[in-house]
Amino acid sequence: MEIFRIDPLDEAALSANHAAMSAGLAFGRVDPPIWSLDEVRVNLTHEGSSYQRELYSAVVDGEVVGGAQIEMPMRDNLNLAQVEVAVRPSSRRQGVGTALLEAVAARTASLGRTSLLGIVNQPVSDEPAAGVTFAARHGFTWRNTEIRRSLPLPVPPAHLAELEAKAAARAGEYRLVSWAGACPEEWVEQFAYLKSMLMTDAPTGEMDYEQEIWDAERVRADEAKTEAQGRKWVTTVAVAPDGTLAGNTQIGVPGHESRTFQWDTLVLEVHRGHRLGLALKVANLRRLAEVAPGATSVETWNAEQNGPMVAVNEEIGFRVVEGLQEWQRG
Repeated sequence: MEIFRIDPLDEAALSANHAAMSAGLAFGRVDPPIWSLDEVRVNLTHEGSSYQRELYSAVVDGEVVGGAQIEMPMRDNLNLAQVEVAVRPSSRRQGVGTALLEAVAARTASLGRTSLLGIVNQPVSDEPAAGVTFAARHGFTWRNTEIRRSLPLPVPPAHLAELEAKAAARAGEYRLVSWAGACPEEWVEQFAYLKSMLMTDAPTGEMDYEQEIWDAERVRADEAKTEAQGRKWVTTVAVAPDGTLAGNTQIGVPGHESRTFQWDTLVLEVHRGHRLGLALKVANLRRLAEVAPGATSVETWNAEQNGPMVAVNEEIGFRVVEGLQEWQRG
């Protein structure tokens, strides 16, 4: 077996890696979301990213049988590296995953990363996914569980209007502002602050994760990368009576499929109790319908202990698809 780092400009090597990893990541799951080849390429090559990403392939008898990706934050959480390992179903239980993990663990250690994060997708079943056994065997500890839910689109207009009325009854003098694409300049600094609060304000179980550092420059770099990937942001913010941002929600619209993906949703603690989470999501669904009328669903992930947000999503109509477990070593 040979393991080597992929040059993202080597189209043949990148394509073979993407095919192998996609097969591994999709196995045993229900309609799994998989990054497109173009999105992966941009992730690896886009300048100004706040992450260093590296991609590796495992080759046996001339065939790429699996791959691994390293993602390392470069502005914060400098001790961490997120790793993703995927092996073709036909090549499992032959040591490929272990070899890939050992290779990327050695690489991240050489760069001073002392803690590894990994994700295991878990079908809704009493049987643990193979990745659970793999993670535990290699010294990872379960730290958090998220649940993926899906909302079929379009949402019936009467239901959306009912939800909107419920939210408006509690919203008081808060107002909502929506946009598609780049954040308006007048909001970008406050918007960056909201994004910086997400990982420490939203429930993340026992994950060892510091607050992220976001500023206007990072917001603009993220927007540029998203545009290069063929994606578009649809965003709604809540503006408090004093003119400051109280919360936000954001949906990513890919260019290559009809599903859309819920990203951040956050209401700052001081502004909670006004049903702003529901108000934000309903307003953003209306904006999404204008921007992407052909969208067929919104996919979202929430920590299972995030009761308030789970309740909002279920009230809107999201339904459980699968689980996701977050594991950490070191």
